[in-house]
Amino acid sequence: MNKKIGLIAGAVVLTGIVGTGIYHTEASSSKEGELQITAAEKVTIEEATKKLEEAYQGTVKEIELDKERNKLYYEAEIIVDKQEYDVVMDAESGEVVYEEIDDDYKNNDDRDNDDRNLEAAGQQETNAENSSKDNKSNLIAQEKAIEIAKQEFDGEVVQIELDFDDGKYVYELELVNGHQEADIDIHGETGDILSLEIDYEDD
Repeated sequence: MNKKIGLIAGAVVLTGIVGTGIYHTEASSSKEGELQITAAEKVTIEEATKKLEEAYQGTVKEIELDKERNKLYYEAEIIVDKQEYDVVMDAESGEVVYEEIDDDYKNNDDRDNDDRNLEAAGQQETNAENSSKDNKSNLIAQEKAIEIAKQEFDGEVVQIELDFDDGKYVYELELVNGHQEADIDIHGETGDILSLEIDYEDD
């Protein structure tokens, strides 16, 4: 039987009150194509991120460990100026085996900028949010987010993404340990755990 344990921790900034709750729900099925981490993986997700950011002189927006034909690969999205690269790295050798430029990224970004300029003309709230989104100087490092996540769940990070949600940056991480899988959201500036959800298969 598959069971899901969700552990949600939300921080209320104005009052300083932290609420916690434990929820038990039935999971309909185990994750399709469950990823098994093996000794063959020699490059960690932290090392892969560092290698890619140094090689491309950009920022890894998202990176995920995937398995294809019994080989492990990292699939990453890298932002260089206003250009996005989709890259695949061999998780054992650390060699980039595929690279593609996302032509739609720059065009979408330009359209987003136009929309923001129009909204800012009459909406101070939107303008303030965009200003906050553009300012990444207060973000904790990705390595710090991974360290915090591993303190909550002893597993291997297979995916990490930096997202902007509800006016704040959030690191969204996925970790696995055997048949257990954890999804953890971490505040991008404070390092607070915003949510922790663990899925596991009960024999």
